[in-house]
Amino acid sequence: MSYALSTTKRKFHRILDSISNSSSTSLPPKKHQENASTTTLPTNFESPAKKTRLVRPQSAYVSSASQTSSSQAQVSRSGIKPSESFMKDTQKRAPNFTPWDRGQFLERLKTFRHVDKWMSKPEEVNEVQWAKRGWTCIGKERVACAGCGREVVVKLENEEEIEGSSGEDMEGDDWRVSAQQQLVEKYSGMIVSEHEEGCLWRSRGCDATIYRLPLTHPTTSLNELGQRYESLASISSEIPSSLSTPGSFDIEMLSRQLSFIFSSSSSSDASVPDHIQESPQLLNEQALTLAFFGWQVESCHVTGLATCNACFRRLGLWLFRSKPSLSEGVEDDEAIMSRLDVVEEHRDYCPWINVSSQSGGTTPRKGATPTAELAGWEILRRVVQNQQYQIAGSITPPALRGIEEGDDDSRSDVGSAGSTYSEDKATRDAKDKERWAKLKKLKQVFRVKSVKNLRRGKENIPISRPGTVG
Repeated sequence: MSYALSTTKRKFHRILDSISNSSSTSLPPKKHQENASTTTLPTNFESPAKKTRLVRPQSAYVSSASQTSSSQAQVSRSGIKPSESFMKDTQKRAPNFTPWDRGQFLERLKTFRHVDKWMSKPEEVNEVQWAKRGWTCIGKERVACAGCGREVVVKLENEEEIEGSSGEDMEGDDWRVSAQQQLVEKYSGMIVSEHEEGCLWRSRGCDATIYRLPLTHPTTSLNELGQRYESLASISSEIPSSLSTPGSFDIEMLSRQLSFIFSSSSSSDASVPDHIQESPQLLNEQALTLAFFGWQVESCHVTGLATCNACFRRLGLWLFRSKPSLSEGVEDDEAIMSRLDVVEEHRDYCPWINVSSQSGGTTPRKGATPTAELAGWEILRRVVQNQQYQIAGSITPPALRGIEEGDDDSRSDVGSAGSTYSEDKATRDAKDKERWAKLKKLKQVFRVKSVKNLRRGKENIPISRPGTVG
């Protein structure tokens, strides 16, 4: 063996010994080095230029939104249904600042419904004013903004407490009333000022008409009325027989009108409830009265509980019914409440009974004829009258002719349910043809005049040579 070969072997063994010694004293390899070759030289012997380049994953350069979309695309391509937790994480939360959304406004207003958390307040600082500015009730007399997170405690004396102390000390009573009014003014300003500087609810709140009931579309309004009536008719035995209504409310007339409307549309309209389709002529007047004023059955395990979806007032119907006696020959026990008032049981600001809440304080446009402001149940009554006359074939509904509510003659005409009307279909068709003939003649006259004016205009145009003016 030559000297050169033996020298090369010694160098090779030295390198192997150094590799084994360095591997025993070094830290354990990382995950991305597990697949590295066992014959790789240690980093101590490598030059900086020959060090292994660490390749970063592509996800490090991609935004989280694109990662989510790409992962969703991979899941959809693989055909695997994503889990509910995955979908909840990827779904966007509903925006907090939506002053135009009536549904979210009602959700905020609904948080004030519990009497153990929120007592009635003066109109300037009631729950409607707080809900219009993005506040929700989170505790006893405590409101919070979901946008900026600020919380406010609203503490006022009840009107009953102030009235109960009257007569004892006149000077002290006046001072309490004055202090209460100052607190109301302070809280009224805090509805806006207590938001953070950058909170959007501080700059703008809901419109004055956000609380208005959508009753302008007749089909939708009547369908919702039918659904409320359907829910109440299912518990007709729980509804008390004695109901207090406004003097201008005639349930017999409205029952005839609705019977005529439902009977004429039950065969073609699938949205009419089944209970009404079966017997449109036999409507329960007590259930219809409650439904007409916005009441419906609360969907819970308690039987005989009605609610209003506008002011979220809940009403226990059992309080107004007499309890049956257990022993024979003994009269039934009297009800806890003598009479059910369908108007007074609503909250004061409910648009079903409050004209200002329904109108929103809007003024008629310039040049428009001012109309009388009506509450929600009055507008619904007018919708029923117009719909009945349209189905019956009347050209001009009575509500558009401005018939007074107390006119007995007009009410009897409305209650006829289409039995008498001035013109039949043939007469209307003949008048329509006559109007169309007149319109065609009038259009032809204007067309002849326009053609003559166009010809005269062409004759008066001076003819000029090309390249000259005038």
